[in-house]
Amino acid sequence: MVRNNLEVPDKIWKDKRIKKECKIIYSLIYSRGYDKTVIHLNIGEIQQDIKIKNKALKKHLDNLQNFNYINVKEYATGLYMIHLLR
Repeated sequence: MVRNNLEVPDKIWKDKRIKKECKIIYSLIYSRGYDKTVIHLNIGEIQQDIKIKNKALKKHLDNLQNFNYINVKEYATGLYMIHLLR
């Protein structure tokens, strides 16, 4: 199971506009990226850690993009290129 507070900037954990599930998804993306700014993500990689469908993941990624935490581009079904904004 996912830890409650991974190595993620504190500003996202304190942001009340974002749901907890969305914060967990961001923490998984952030931990996979480590010191990179661009990450290629497959829905299967996230599904190994939490139970989620592609439609729900896309919705959460759109929310993170609206709040200026990431930029997302879906280049194929279930495949995303994510640019972390720090």
